[in-house]
Amino acid sequence: MTTTTGDLTGALVDGRYRLRRLIAQGGMADVYEAHDERLDRTVAVKMITAGRAHGFDLKAFAHEARTIARLSHPNVVAVFDQGVHEGLPYVVMEYVPGTTLRDLLNRRRRLRIEEAVEVCAQLLDGLQAAHDAGLVHRDIKPENILLKNGGRGDRVKVVDFGLAEAVHGDRETGGPLVATAAYVAPELVGGKPATTASDVYSTAIVLYELLTGEVPFDGPDSGAVARRHVEEDVPSPQLKAPDVPEGLAGLVVAAAARKPGQRPVDAGAFLRRLQAVDLGHVPGSTGKVPRPTRAVQTTMVVDHPRPQRNWKALVTLGLIAVLLVSVAAAGWWIGIGRYTSAPSLLDQDRDSVAAYAEERGFDVELVDGYSSSVPLGGVVSQDPEVGDRIRQGATITVVVSLGPERFPVPELAGKSEEEAMAALAAFDADVTVEHEYSTEFPDAGEVTRTDPPAGEEVKSGSSVVLFVSDGFPPLNVPDVVGLAETDARAALEAEELVVGEVANRHSDSIPAGSVIEQSPAADAPAGPGDEVDLVVSDGPEPVTVPDVVGKDIQDATEELEALGFTVKTAQIWFTGTVFDQSLDAGTDHPKGSEIWLWAR
Repeated sequence: MTTTTGDLTGALVDGRYRLRRLIAQGGMADVYEAHDERLDRTVAVKMITAGRAHGFDLKAFAHEARTIARLSHPNVVAVFDQGVHEGLPYVVMEYVPGTTLRDLLNRRRRLRIEEAVEVCAQLLDGLQAAHDAGLVHRDIKPENILLKNGGRGDRVKVVDFGLAEAVHGDRETGGPLVATAAYVAPELVGGKPATTASDVYSTAIVLYELLTGEVPFDGPDSGAVARRHVEEDVPSPQLKAPDVPEGLAGLVVAAAARKPGQRPVDAGAFLRRLQAVDLGHVPGSTGKVPRPTRAVQTTMVVDHPRPQRNWKALVTLGLIAVLLVSVAAAGWWIGIGRYTSAPSLLDQDRDSVAAYAEERGFDVELVDGYSSSVPLGGVVSQDPEVGDRIRQGATITVVVSLGPERFPVPELAGKSEEEAMAALAAFDADVTVEHEYSTEFPDAGEVTRTDPPAGEEVKSGSSVVLFVSDGFPPLNVPDVVGLAETDARAALEAEELVVGEVANRHSDSIPAGSVIEQSPAADAPAGPGDEVDLVVSDGPEPVTVPDVVGKDIQDATEELEALGFTVKTAQIWFTGTVFDQSLDAGTDHPKGSEIWLWAR
């Protein structure tokens, strides 16, 4: 397929969208104002650039476009259509005359507090509708937030749901990071998939920028900025803008918590917390966060001339007015005035938290708790949470860190692997199992030892190596052939083998009392307690001495040597007839025995 490049102004897309003018350009897509010739309306067409079209996940893009198209919310840019034009994927959207939040920040740097909260509330209102529909934006930033000219409840509009994901691929399958580094949630940097809590984090960073005029983290490159999101807590916006109300600042910090589970779960939860914040005496503020504005009618009050009253009537009216004001003030105090937002105590420690809370009109109750992430003495959590509605002078329960929980490694030797794993799970140990042979624990599956050893104290979540028996170590039967029987027995017993049956047999080559054969043979595999049978030599087999007296000396010698005797001869005369022999005829003697013959 041929891919079109360059300015497409004037092109007709899908036979109906005439591209009138290029209104925005970016590294990912170009945006055109276009005329829908079929419905006679102005639309915006976002065309993926040629450089990004390669490898574009059109299926994911189409799926998200269809999902967004089903949304009908004033704070989400409507999607009408999507497709591919000459190799370039495109999406047809609602045309929003106005500007981006980024353009507004470039002009004004920061917004008034009430205006910043109103923008954030409308942004969260739109995100809530998307989250309820199962959509995650993944790239919340001022560039993706449009501000409609003359809008009220629909002034803020979120755009580009899932676009970066379609361009870069699915994060769950190992694709690259798709969020913008200045606003990226820490879990995305670590390779985890985006969730509604990821959008909450990015929205909190946007609100931080609206309130202070800058993002919380910067760096020499995007990688350095992303790492700071992982390694550092977002500071209170009050450090940059002291006029930010404490409840609002605390909510920003809570929504930008590094752990997703510590943030509001989704945009709706964030919005409800935001609406509960008391803006206090911010100039131009009504004292409470506005709900996302809807179009309202304005009521005009007209003054009419009133007839003069006498002084008694005026006094009476004055007293009534004072009484009404007093009653109203009392009602305000009983109903609303006694309440404020819970301050953030999370940056304090055991020594400072009570005084810090007292300065703000609260009592604290300290409760000890273990934490692997908060150092000893630091504040782990508070109840009520930061920004929650709370009565003046109320008590805030603060959990103070005892550091990581420590536990002694239990004695597990001799237990089954399953029993040991269950015991270590109670302490959240990170268990690694290794196998080894053991003579002390010969039953396979039994725990032999742990590292660290039993009784040593370790932190909760520490690594523990569990050694599990594979039974006795494998044995090879030693070679005992040729050894004296006593030596052979000692060699076998040293290998935890048992001498079995012992037989005897004559041998011409093995001395009497030494081993001729063994079964199993040398180097055969065996286990402790296995038997090894032996055959022990009785020496050479005995031979009966024949009677050779009267025989020719040469014939007698050959006969005796054939039987295995060693023959020695002595001749008196030269006739050569045997007249005597040293071993008596009919007696038994071992082969190799020496016998003398005398001849004459």
